[in-house]
Amino acid sequence: MKRIPCSGCSLLCDDIIIKSDGIFIDEVVGACLKGKERFDQVTAKNRILSPMIRKNGKLVKSSWDDAISKTVEIISQSSNPLLYGFSTSSCEAQFKGIKLAKLINGFIDSNSTICQGKVLNTSKQTGITLTTITEVINKADLLILWGANAAASIPRLLNKVLFSRGKFRMTGREIKTLIVLDPMKTASFGVMGVRDIALNIEPEKDIELIQALKEECCTEKSIPESGIAGIDANDLKRLLLHLTGTEYGVIFIGQGLLKPQSGSNVIQELLELVQMINEKQQKGRISVILVGGHYNMIGFEHVALSSYGKNSSLQFVNNQLAETTDTIVLKVDNEDFDSSLIVGTDPISHLPIQLSKKLAAKPLILIDNKKSATSQIADVILPSAITGIECAGLAYRLDHVPIELQKIINPPSSVKTDEEILDLLLEKLKNS
Repeated sequence: MKRIPCSGCSLLCDDIIIKSDGIFIDEVVGACLKGKERFDQVTAKNRILSPMIRKNGKLVKSSWDDAISKTVEIISQSSNPLLYGFSTSSCEAQFKGIKLAKLINGFIDSNSTICQGKVLNTSKQTGITLTTITEVINKADLLILWGANAAASIPRLLNKVLFSRGKFRMTGREIKTLIVLDPMKTASFGVMGVRDIALNIEPEKDIELIQALKEECCTEKSIPESGIAGIDANDLKRLLLHLTGTEYGVIFIGQGLLKPQSGSNVIQELLELVQMINEKQQKGRISVILVGGHYNMIGFEHVALSSYGKNSSLQFVNNQLAETTDTIVLKVDNEDFDSSLIVGTDPISHLPIQLSKKLAAKPLILIDNKKSATSQIADVILPSAITGIECAGLAYRLDHVPIELQKIINPPSSVKTDEEILDLLLEKLKNS
């Protein structure tokens, strides 16, 4: 039996117990459904085990030499390549991806740019008070899920931070208050107790609540009797009481807050509200944690920032970083690319259909371990190992703490790691 970190989601739980002989994984203990799905991918029916090239409109199996040569051919003929994904790759592979983008004068972006990266970019203007999962476990008395369905997206998060006893607290769940702010009654509402507060806010009215709290500087007397954004006055008073009286509060920012509302930047308004409350706090503080999805989404931000001083959307011209305001969405929407290299993600399914069509219309290379809508339209498929199971590497937890993922078993003989594939491409392109 061996204890390992799990790469099922961005929580990167480090208390999973596995039994393995180095060839097969016989037993997994402690993993949630997402973690179990990650381990099941090793032998899943949709696993990609062979390189493939599209010939006469059909994908056919090929050798690694032919697949790499075809990939190099597509990239070499491209004057404006696009690289995207990398949130399910190790930091080492992300670094190689950025090196490749620099070599071929490409544009590289990660899934984070359309997800929690928006919060980090906004924080450059407002500032941000971050915390760690360990601090939340040990100190928190207030947990706020705002636009985040943690029970479904990160199943063990509440188990760790809500139902645990911290080092600096003699009691656990009984002194912790959970507040859920969401227009839908999600699975997270199902874990609420008598002291918790369920706030069913009206859709796209978060901005109204935040701005009202900012304008009145969080004073109870300022609350209108009719309430705000579908939340009645009594619940708002309870919310204010907890926000201003917490000893250690944390707001988990989910994807439900990432979309602009009424022409305003919701994230900017929320971060400014947190700063205002902390300035007025006398006995505690409020921090935020970004509830990202893919296990190493934040890792790309760290790798890019440490390498080139910019956390996302890197454009290279003449093998140097160039100024740009583009993102993956703008590049695809403006058709400002002539080929794409997708790593470990499925943009054809995840992006709006008008963007998916534009991406599919040009040569596409996919590095991934499972079949998807993107693999169905790819021109070249390069099968990759599953990081955290079939290869090791560094990843960053959702609270920006680095975690070393471990190798448990060898990948299939016909499969290479993301890092090995990118190294092959770098070598071939340098010599071409």
